[in-house]
Amino acid sequence: MSEANWRRWTSAFRAVLPGARQREHSDAEEEAALQDQAASALEIHRSVEDGQSKYQRIIRNLQLIAPIELVITTMVALLLCIIVNQMAVSGPDDDIQEVLLNTPVVDGPRFNCSALGLREQKVVFEAQHYHSSANRSSQMSACQSQFQQHCFRKNAEPDHLPPPKFLALLRDYEVHHAHCTNGLNLTEMAVAGDVPDGCKYLVWKEMDGMGNQLLSLVCAFLYSLLTNRTMLISRDSKIERYFCNPFPASSWLLPDDFPEQKLRTSAPRVHSYLQSTLDTVKSKYEGRNTIPLSNLSSFIADAPKWLHAFIICCDERRDHQFFCPTSQKLFSGTNWFFYLSHEYTLPALYFIPEFREKLNDWFPHHDGFMHTSRYLLNPHNYLWKQITDFYQQHLDGVSRQIGIQVRSWGGDYQPSISRQVSRCAVEQNLLPKTLVEAKDNVTEGNTQKEEHRDVDVVVLVASLRGEYRDELAREYATHANMGDLSVEVISASAELSQRTGDAQHDEKAIMDMWLLSFMHDLVTTPKSTFGSTASGMAGIVPLLFVNYGEDKVTELACGRTNAGGPCFIVYPIDQPCDLDPPSCSIGDPDKKVPEVRLCNFNPGLGIVTS
Repeated sequence: MSEANWRRWTSAFRAVLPGARQREHSDAEEEAALQDQAASALEIHRSVEDGQSKYQRIIRNLQLIAPIELVITTMVALLLCIIVNQMAVSGPDDDIQEVLLNTPVVDGPRFNCSALGLREQKVVFEAQHYHSSANRSSQMSACQSQFQQHCFRKNAEPDHLPPPKFLALLRDYEVHHAHCTNGLNLTEMAVAGDVPDGCKYLVWKEMDGMGNQLLSLVCAFLYSLLTNRTMLISRDSKIERYFCNPFPASSWLLPDDFPEQKLRTSAPRVHSYLQSTLDTVKSKYEGRNTIPLSNLSSFIADAPKWLHAFIICCDERRDHQFFCPTSQKLFSGTNWFFYLSHEYTLPALYFIPEFREKLNDWFPHHDGFMHTSRYLLNPHNYLWKQITDFYQQHLDGVSRQIGIQVRSWGGDYQPSISRQVSRCAVEQNLLPKTLVEAKDNVTEGNTQKEEHRDVDVVVLVASLRGEYRDELAREYATHANMGDLSVEVISASAELSQRTGDAQHDEKAIMDMWLLSFMHDLVTTPKSTFGSTASGMAGIVPLLFVNYGEDKVTELACGRTNAGGPCFIVYPIDQPCDLDPPSCSIGDPDKKVPEVRLCNFNPGLGIVTS
């Protein structure tokens, strides 16, 4: 191998050499480094392929040799193959050679995470990516989080890989999205209520805090996939400020001149449209409330050109007939569907038979939120750098990483919650129990970690109030613990109050959620969409605080819930489906379908991960 090629090969792995650490780069240097890494990975892949090709040619030749000679020749061929592959990875530095030799040989492109400067040795395979391999090098530069996120995630088992049918669906949708947006005057069409052939639209707008916004956006996109709609997001939401456009050949934003608010507020609400349809059906069919199948197409054709779904906690559930089968059939006739919600509506979509069949086909493990969020919610490079820099400084290489999300609903610090945090961590074996006696070498109030000692457990506390971090840190800094473990307690932010809409505040919220999603285990706060969004992205069924803040020391402080994602807090219950047979009504949702159950230790309806 030439010296020039060797330098190219080793450049991607310099971060794993003794004493080498990742340095901050300018944007131009980072892009150049990414291109070098891609070239290095390609060079390695080609060399391994060359070795494999030589081995395959030897084996084909062996098939022509007599049986007695075959054994001897085979042994020689295997030895030659080993030599060829050793030559492909040999070099002057034993550390680099070890990294290359430990890189698994797999089909398709791969990326060694040590190229990012991570101490955690990990290789990401093509099968882990949600985005297309087409134009991979340019996409990696434009939105690094889409391809680097897997280097930080802890659950890389086969069950966590993107389902092939979902990936195929995404590729088809990306083509469909481009077809229904590029070169079209969407504003003019929307004002007229028109659509091009083969296209219908869903318009999403944000509502409430960042956790609510993200889970609502995921639900809106999944609903678009289920109904073959093109999802576009309101520019008022500012989501594009923080997240990469996921669709490679087209934009997910509405045009600048799109009158979103005017069209949404003037569109009929779901409940009023369904009520007027019910009145028409009863009048036309002599008191019957169901539409004869032979006449359904005419009702679909008469659906409003615009329709507005408003699904929130405090609206007397007026639009919950949205989750009835005939309602969805009627909506298929609407050209422009405006979706406004702060709820996690995905569980109730399983109540619609054709949707349930599709969801189970796409997500056999009932983890649709995890896969969809990892595809849809990738931070821009500037924000991704903040996330990964914090991770590398405080979390990288620590064998046990715990996330604890604490929400003070009143906005003030509550000592009872601090006590519950400590009890939960010990009861669930997340942290060792502290001893009564104080450490001899640490003074009261000194929360700095001991020098010259590796950290055994790091706890990331995500809260608006820094006191929850400080109290836990002080407990382990000033007292010995039963395992004699080194425990470090950290936070990425402590904003004191929620200021949704402030760009810096929203960036810190996104940073916290992403960091939490990288942990080995999570404890989250009931009712908090912030914590449940993080656990859903992580693919972790989290622990939840029980009797939150009530100081019931004789009961469990926290318990493992049953849903690996958010919960639909104000869900359909005793909801008649007026245009359907009685069997379609949503009486007790806990008994409606096996995939959906009431969430343990959390109000709401969740999807039970298999």
